Amino acid sequence: MDPSSGSTSRHGRLLISPSLSTPTFSTHSPSPSSAASPAPHRNSTSSPKPLVSFPSPSSANRPRSSYVGAGPRAATAAASASGPAFAHNARLAAALVPAAAFLLDLGGLPVFAVLAIGLAAAYLLDALQLRQGSFFTVWAALLAADVAFFFSASLSSAAAASLPLTVLALLLCAETSFLIGVWASLQFRWIQLENPTIVAALERLLFACVPIAAPALFTWALVSAVGMANASYYFATFCMVFYWLFSIPRRSSFNSRKQDAPMLDSDGILGPLESCVHSLYVLFVPVLFHAVSHRATLFTSLASVCELLLLFFIPFLFQLYASTRGALWWITRDARTMDQIRIVNGFVALVVVVLCLEHMLRARLGMLLVLWLLQDWQC
Repeated sequence: MDPSSGSTSRHGRLLISPSLSTPTFSTHSPSPSSAASPAPHRNSTSSPKPLVSFPSPSSANRPRSSYVGAGPRAATAAASASGPAFAHNARLAAALVPAAAFLLDLGGLPVFAVLAIGLAAAYLLDALQLRQGSFFTVWAALLAADVAFFFSASLSSAAAASLPLTVLALLLCAETSFLIGVWASLQFRWIQLENPTIVAALERLLFACVPIAAPALFTWALVSAVGMANASYYFATFCMVFYWLFSIPRRSSFNSRKQDAPMLDSDGILGPLESCVHSLYVLFVPVLFHAVSHRATLFTSLASVCELLLLFFIPFLFQLYASTRGALWWITRDARTMDQIRIVNGFVALVVVVLCLEHMLRARLGMLLVLWLLQDWQC
């Protein structure tokens, strides 16, 4: 065999590395003349050129290089790395950021100092790429802030006045701190990538608990500022606001279905049980709160009865309007049946609300007229 043909076959052999991590190279050294002046056009008999380019040292440090050439598992990991993030941060910020500010104001300097130190440590650990350490530091800071909050001066003075109310206030503050921690946990993307079912459960937990805890805490803050006279109406208003924000059917952030696809029952965040509890909470808890806080004068006049009816039927009308956005989907999916429920119940509720408002307006105007006449008589 001609030696030149063997050299040509060696030149024309395709060099494909069996592995990117351990590439193999040809042992044939090109002549100095060909290395000094490379040909502008390469054919099948020219010096071999690998079909697969080997990664450079700079590109080997990129996060994406760990997915190249590693099989289907790496492709799945690469696809999940670009998964959707939590899409309801603005909605939760409207509820939990003012709640956190109120808790900081209520706890005072010790709570603020503990949280500042803990969150600074969590930020430092996150900057050092210690993800688990940052996650547990956030929860440790919230737990330490709760302990400092329990021994604050404001709650100690409240405990001397009423122990049951103090216990309820502590439970509400602890629940709010827990919800803030759950919301902070959803901001860690590595939890979503490693535990996709857990983040979906945390999202459902937030949407189930925030409409229960936030109205009570917001009413507490408003009553502390303006007084207890109209606390029931404040509470009913906050219940309706957070019902609209969280109980209207929303698509889960971690659902794999396309956004333009028709929404199914399994695509929503809340289930029938949570939606039913939210509806009952909006309807009955403001009425019960008013009955307990005004138990001494509950049925002393027709105006007090009208207040009870208004606190029930105004949220009821609101829920009937919210049903046009799917709020009462857990009752029935039939559009015709829902329209009949909306028309009949809405008519009855509207009549009751108009009659109660008319009576209360006449009573209020009559009282103002009597006070004006007495003032003129004394003059």
